[in-house]
Amino acid sequence: MAKLNRTVTVYEQLKEKIENGSYSPAESLPEVELATEYDVSRNTIKKALLMLENDFYVTLEPNKGAKVRSYSKKEVLDYLQLRVELEGFIVRLAVPQFSDEDISRLEFIFQQMGVCCKNNDLLQYSALNQQFHAIIYDVCPNRAATDLLLRLKAQMRKYNGKTILVPNRDTRSHMEHGAILEAIKRRDPIQAEAKVRAHVESVRQTFDDYFSLLF
Repeated sequence: MAKLNRTVTVYEQLKEKIENGSYSPAESLPEVELATEYDVSRNTIKKALLMLENDFYVTLEPNKGAKVRSYSKKEVLDYLQLRVELEGFIVRLAVPQFSDEDISRLEFIFQQMGVCCKNNDLLQYSALNQQFHAIIYDVCPNRAATDLLLRLKAQMRKYNGKTILVPNRDTRSHMEHGAILEAIKRRDPIQAEAKVRAHVESVRQTFDDYFSLLF
């Protein structure tokens, strides 16, 4: 049991570093160095890396070892195409469940996003953007859909925040979130779905246009 716990601990720590960008896409993960860093056996590292491979965080190649998984432009665009469908489905189910308090929280976050746009605070804008969508996910009654989306977003976390670096993307994003918020306030699930889909499609188009500059 202790060995299993150590493996899970290393797995979780490596996964967090991949998700937060401490390890870059395609970066090598040498077993010997990791074993020294985490003060565990190479066998424990091997098991943790296998778990990460199963969850699509790393790739394992014979005689080459492990690397952080990287994604091609097509793979990122395919992922965003799937996000269009999932995000739209989730918000459509969520809208009838929104309380006045939930909407007030969205309004406050939206206002703070506007402040970030004025101050060119892209890092904080991205954090608020995540909080805005997290409220929608929390309200949605279909946990299978939200869990699937959150797993996908975690795997692609290194890519998710890149579009905000495109000039004026924060302003356009803020307008798109405003349209989503207005549809939610009107308790209109069809319009909310349409606005969310348009927002993610806009993100996808930005990736398509600027991918070579962002990566």
